[in-house]
Order: sequence, then structure tokens, then C-alpha cells
Amino acid sequence: GLEMTRRTAPALEGAQSEACELSACPGCGVMLPVRAGPTHAYVGASPACWSLYGQLPTAFGMTAVGAIIGRLAQDSYAVQHPGTPGRRSMQSVAVHAMGLCVLLERGGEERRIKPVLGRRPTRRAPSLHWLEPPRPNGTLTVRDPLAADQPGSYARAIEAWAADVWVAWEPHHNTIRRWLDVA
Repeated sequence: GLEMTRRTAPALEGAQSEACELSACPGCGVMLPVRAGPTHAYVGASPACWSLYGQLPTAFGMTAVGAIIGRLAQDSYAVQHPGTPGRRSMQSVAVHAMGLCVLLERGGEERRIKPVLGRRPTRRAPSLHWLEPPRPNGTLTVRDPLAADQPGSYARAIEAWAADVWVAWEPHHNTIRRWLDVA
């Protein structure tokens, strides 16, 4: 999954003084200082962007904003950072895109959240295939919720980010809905 702790992804604080060269994240396009650091095996993010993602759970604490907001953040980040074509990246985008569909279009149908978000697609799911990421892949990024000054504005920023990413993937909505309907 996309879970991460601060121990494995140091905060970006002080990065401005460590590096002045900026680089675009290959997933979301956000410009951040170039830095070395951990990334995810198949999520296509720069080390600096991955570090920002690692700050989300501690920004206000997920208990302050609720499980649905946490799911929206995970789904938004994964879909916005699809990586390169491969089995794991394809499955990740499929599961997280279906999660966005459930949460944004279908009212978070509990009967759908558990089977889709609670497991990975199997290799026997022949309908899953690589979806070519849109360009741009949304206009909001992980940076936007981190600019919030209180839990309510943080939750609204994550909701806006999720909606923005979902709109960017509109060319694939019918495919994602079909996958969800047979999941």
C-alpha cells in the first residue's frame, strides 16, 4: 500500500537550503527541490514529492479528519503518481481509481469499499489493463492539503484534490466504472 511513516521519509523542511535546483515530480508535476531519499517501488513520484506524501498522516492526524479523507488522500496520490507500465503499477492505479469512483461518485458504498479497497486485484482479473495517464494529471497536488491551517480546511483540500485528479482521468471513467461493477 501507500502507507508510510516519518521514519522512512524525512520531512521536506530545510530542503530549500540543502538544494536550490528544482525538479518536476514525474507523477503530479509539482516543482520541488531536488533531493535524494526514499521512493515507492512502483508509485511514480520524486523523492521530494514522496516525502511530502509522508507528511499527510501527521499534518492533523488522520483521526481528526476521518478514514474517508485518509482513503481519498491515498487514492488521489496513487492515481496521480501511476509510475510506469507494469503489473503492480497497473493494479495500483486500478484499485485506487476504483476507490476514487466509489468515494466520489457512488457515495462511498460500503459494500463496494471493502472488496475494492480491502484487497488487490488478482492476476485472474483479465479486464485490468494499463491506463495511459492524462497530462496534466490534475492541477492540485499533495502540496495543497499540506498548506491547510486547520483540520476542516485540510479535509476540504483533500476532497478538492481527489475531485481534481478524478476529473483529469475522465477519459478512463467508463473503464474504471466497468472494473468496479465486476469487482
